[in-house]
Amino acid sequence: MPTRGRRGADLSEAHAPGSFDLSELRALYGEDGLRTLLAVALDEFESQRIALGAALARRQWEPAAQALHRLTGTAAFFLRDEAMLEPLGYAERALRLADEFLAERAVARAEATLAALGEAFAQALTKPDDGRWRDGWPAP
Repeated sequence: MPTRGRRGADLSEAHAPGSFDLSELRALYGEDGLRTLLAVALDEFESQRIALGAALARRQWEPAAQALHRLTGTAAFFLRDEAMLEPLGYAERALRLADEFLAERAVARAEATLAALGEAFAQALTKPDDGRWRDGWPAP
């Protein structure tokens, strides 16, 4: 029996944790539209990581929580394994509690997830999920 993802996509094939599910988005937007969507999402992701870092450096917990919420939402749109977002959710809740000790511990755990998500965005933008190369991408 096939496994269904949150958007109803067949996820029966094995996927690497943290990989993006681009099949439905590719069908909806086409290859060029998907590349544009990924580029915009990567830009937003990087901007929010900067905002998160700046808010944390100033010990401004609410702006940090808002940036982390936006990071989570940006990644959730593409992510196959939503369980990967759990460290981000814990960190956001800790930041909203404004408990410095709890927030620092939770954010430290979330950093690894953010790094993996940033890499997943970069990889998805570099090479299409279906392995096709076109429009200036390197030949196989």
